[in-house]
Amino acid sequence: MLIELAVSQLGVIEQAQLELAPGLNVITGETGAGKTMLLNALRLLLGGRAEPALVRPGAEQALAQAVFELPEGHPALDKASQAGAMHSDGQLVALRSISSKGRTRAHLGGTAVPAGTLAQVLGDLVAVHGQSDQLRLRGPAQQRDMLDQAGGLGGQVAAYQVAYDRWRELTGQLAQASQALRANQGEAEALAGALAQIERVDPKAGEEDELPARIERLANAEELHQGLGVVHFALVGGEASQLSAAVALEAARRQLEALSRYHQALAPLAERAGELAYLTSDLAADVAGMRLDIDLDPAALEAAQTRRSQITTLLRQHGSTVAEVLNWANGARQRLDQLEASPARIEALERDLAQAKAGLDQAGEAMSQARKAAAAQLTKAVTGELSDLGMGTARFEVKLKALETPGPNGCESVEFVFSPHPQIPPRPLAKGASGGELSRLMLALELVLAQSGVEAQTTLVFDEVDQGVAGRAAAQVGARLARLGQRRQVVVVTHLAQVAAQGQVHLVVVKDEARAGIGQVEGDARTTEIARMLAGRQDSASALAHAKELLGLPSQRSRPPEASPEALF
Repeated sequence: MLIELAVSQLGVIEQAQLELAPGLNVITGETGAGKTMLLNALRLLLGGRAEPALVRPGAEQALAQAVFELPEGHPALDKASQAGAMHSDGQLVALRSISSKGRTRAHLGGTAVPAGTLAQVLGDLVAVHGQSDQLRLRGPAQQRDMLDQAGGLGGQVAAYQVAYDRWRELTGQLAQASQALRANQGEAEALAGALAQIERVDPKAGEEDELPARIERLANAEELHQGLGVVHFALVGGEASQLSAAVALEAARRQLEALSRYHQALAPLAERAGELAYLTSDLAADVAGMRLDIDLDPAALEAAQTRRSQITTLLRQHGSTVAEVLNWANGARQRLDQLEASPARIEALERDLAQAKAGLDQAGEAMSQARKAAAAQLTKAVTGELSDLGMGTARFEVKLKALETPGPNGCESVEFVFSPHPQIPPRPLAKGASGGELSRLMLALELVLAQSGVEAQTTLVFDEVDQGVAGRAAAQVGARLARLGQRRQVVVVTHLAQVAAQGQVHLVVVKDEARAGIGQVEGDARTTEIARMLAGRQDSASALAHAKELLGLPSQRSRPPEASPEALF
């Protein structure tokens, strides 16, 4: 609820402070007294355009400040906290300033914020319905939301949005998977070819280092074979050879062993000679084995050279070592498995998408039927309210038009149309209704929404809602504003005494030659203001009697009370 609105140096208003209460708050005053400036203050706080011309001449800046009292856990308090604003005991203070040079600033809960943030938070708290403030009524999205609220379609809307989000998600996934399948076909073929090449070569880790040495041995196999033969002959000799190292060492051992009988120091030498003879025999065996292992087949060299060429090609394509090539192959197999699974994934997505579309169609049909019923009910209810608001010849209608494809908000568009006279075909609100008609239409809609138990903005502000209304219709407008005030806080700027008399709080804007002020009137002062609104003068005995009648006070002809709104100055 808006409990206070303060204005400083805004237009004709030097200083003004309004204390508002629950229910219906009425603001009256002479034309040009400054009532519009109070609405301009609210528009500024709601993010409206800040123009230097709004600053009172001679002042450096204009200020508009609002204080809201909200229950704990209210969404607006959460939004304010997210913006860094402070609030205590449920009170939230909003401030907007304009300098005479055009500079504007916004504060929320003592924290500087962008004007857009101020509008976002306060937009949940206040709705201004004036000739230039009917965006809530004219926007297609707002009209759709109002229909859904009036019809109590919250459950159907939520179910549809869940189904729509699922359908859109699967549609996107299928499109991405199909595109990826086409784009990755070449990649899959390349990976399969590369893996086939690696599998044919079947490289072994470290092979790139071993192959050059093997090729070197094969290239010199004949020389190695002959040389090792010479070494083996030198070590063990032939069958009749007496010149081999093994024979010589054995002879030396025997001789040292024989001489050791005369000199004990020769015994160790004999043992060493024996060891050398054993090692020579062992060495000869190894040389002989290696000589037998030498491959003298020219085809082996050719095979090794071919192998090295194959390994070199793999290294050039997939890594600097065979180990890296093998790691690449493992990753390529995993990637190929993913690519080869794409067709199966697409088939699964197509099945899921078909199920999601069936669910969307079902949810959409349920919501469409509920909207048709809600549209008929809203049309009837609003038309009835318009009749009581002095617009008995007006026609209001909610039109639904099926969409070619389901949208995020349903399978049909919603449009409010209006005709002020039977001779004029219904047209969209932006084209078929004046500002005053829109204000009364908004009042009718708010009444219907309030009766349906729909939560709305905390404060509803009406301007020009009584334009062109008089007599019984004026009384009906006042009665309905009072009825709306039983469910919402309502602020109305009015020129009608029948409306002003219905207010729980009556504020009067008074202007002298230099400035304007505002204050609450009660008792005789209020009676005087109602009389002024009725007769254009405060000293009319008949107007005073009528004012008392409107206010439900005892009526007796007497001279006017001395108290009046001019006492503000």
